[in-house]
Amino acid sequence: MTQNPRIYRIDKSHRLLKKLLTCELIIEKIINTSFSKLGIKGTFNSATLKRISKEEITYFLYVYDSDETVSDWKEFLPPELTKNEGFLQQKLSLVLFAETEFDIFCIIGGNAFQIILPFIDKSFGLNTYSRIIQPEFDEIASIKSRGITGSRAGLSEQFRDNYKIIDYIKFGKVTQEIHLKLSQETSDLHFSFLKSKDNDRIQIYVSKAFKIKKNVEFNELHQVIKELVIISELAPSDYLDSYKEITDRNLTENILHQELITHLFNDTENLGRRISNAHKSFQHDFCNPNNIEKFYEADEFRLKEKTENNGYTVFKTVYDRNEIYDAVLTRAVERFGVNDRFNFMNFVRSVYITCYQDGKHSIGSGFLFHISTEFPYDGKPIFLVDTKWYRLQDSFVEDLKTNTTHVLKTYKASKNILSEPWDKNLIRREGDYNLLYDSKPNYIVIDTIIADGLELCDILYYDNNNIYLIHVKYGFQSKIRELTNQITISARRLRETLGTKKKPLLEKIYNSLVAKKHNIDNLTLDEFKSLFEKRITFVLAFSSHLTSDLIVENNIEKYTSNIARYSLIQCSSEMRAYYYDLLNYQIPRK
Repeated sequence: MTQNPRIYRIDKSHRLLKKLLTCELIIEKIINTSFSKLGIKGTFNSATLKRISKEEITYFLYVYDSDETVSDWKEFLPPELTKNEGFLQQKLSLVLFAETEFDIFCIIGGNAFQIILPFIDKSFGLNTYSRIIQPEFDEIASIKSRGITGSRAGLSEQFRDNYKIIDYIKFGKVTQEIHLKLSQETSDLHFSFLKSKDNDRIQIYVSKAFKIKKNVEFNELHQVIKELVIISELAPSDYLDSYKEITDRNLTENILHQELITHLFNDTENLGRRISNAHKSFQHDFCNPNNIEKFYEADEFRLKEKTENNGYTVFKTVYDRNEIYDAVLTRAVERFGVNDRFNFMNFVRSVYITCYQDGKHSIGSGFLFHISTEFPYDGKPIFLVDTKWYRLQDSFVEDLKTNTTHVLKTYKASKNILSEPWDKNLIRREGDYNLLYDSKPNYIVIDTIIADGLELCDILYYDNNNIYLIHVKYGFQSKIRELTNQITISARRLRETLGTKKKPLLEKIYNSLVAKKHNIDNLTLDEFKSLFEKRITFVLAFSSHLTSDLIVENNIEKYTSNIARYSLIQCSSEMRAYYYDLLNYQIPRK
């Protein structure tokens, strides 16, 4: 009999496990914790475990029967067929623990994943692969990643044969899982006992787990675990990702989390004077990364706080996503004042944001989950994305500066596109700057014009052969990420609507422009639509936020936001690969 198991590693540094000295006590704690969460009465004693020792590894087996459930087939079949039939099913579940000299591995069967989930090393599979990676020879079948930048919060990519790891563009991504074929050398060195032919190459799946993509007998599984022990002693490579997740729980859960809370708490000083204190405000990006587009397209956001009975109640509803952050901080100050940091922390941890579009619930998640930011720690940049913390490899920062300068110099828009300077002392808001072009010929200001949840651009400019969709942001800081998200979403939606006969999105934008009495350059609806038959180019326009109006491309060291650098490069690459040309333009301040 064979199985195709995934192998997990127990994180013995978990706060509930780190003081337990034996494998039996750790297993006991894991299972009893699941009992508590599932409401199962009684306690589990590790003495009841079945166990065997094989060479230097001890195996412990925990088996249980899942509750009986009604089969899905009962709902599928007509009631005339299912009458008087029980349709009950019970599933055997198990956890096989394998204790080695330094680690505890585990294999699950049935519905047992929830038992071990809180306690597994969530980077185990990927960390294991990083110790045997051969970029020039390992071939990717598919890969899933998290986007640090760009409009894609999650990305799944599949590749043809012979697509090497070295060909994979890793920039702006954190790898989550990979299906791949190991090199001939690695297959021979570590997994020759699984080969049927001399030229076989072992296929694996890595994520939280490590899995050989082949059914194995128990003795072969034992050999795999022995090999994982050997691999764990090899030096890891940083090749796969430009970012390294910080797994030190004391650092992430205590020091860095508290640092984040401090930034938020201090930022309450800027409530009500965000514009004048822009240089002092906490720089961050705020969106729901599970579905960026649904978050951007939502037209209503309900902000909820916990009640005394652990329920939730809405304390405010806003209709502009940019108001959420200040609304939450304002509510915290209303309830606890400006000196109660402890209750402020508990409040922002518990606030929940629910999004609605056209009156229907769309998505929702916790307030802190929406925050992506960076700040220095121990002299190096630290990143928070989706509640996970990352470090950037030192060498990559220098590469990033070089690539940013290259993009800014190579893909530069003409100075004729935006002729107005932006003196922040005279023009406080982005909207006011955009309106400077409302009366100019060949310009149409689309800022605040929303159609189907989309703001196509801030300013539209056209000439005889071209149309430019210009997106504007003050400062070359982390807010550039929001701007690049908007650009890629806009480009995708525009491409979709231009593929239709009536181009409904353009019609809705035109009607909204007329209704709001924006200048439309005396164009009819058909003439407005025909503008998009010209060559389409997007423009990312930004200003300097520094005291001196320094040109970013010539002073990249002065502009310290790595999120801005990432976002620019990623967006530039993605736009040219999938949508339209993207140019950049630095708006002069005087």
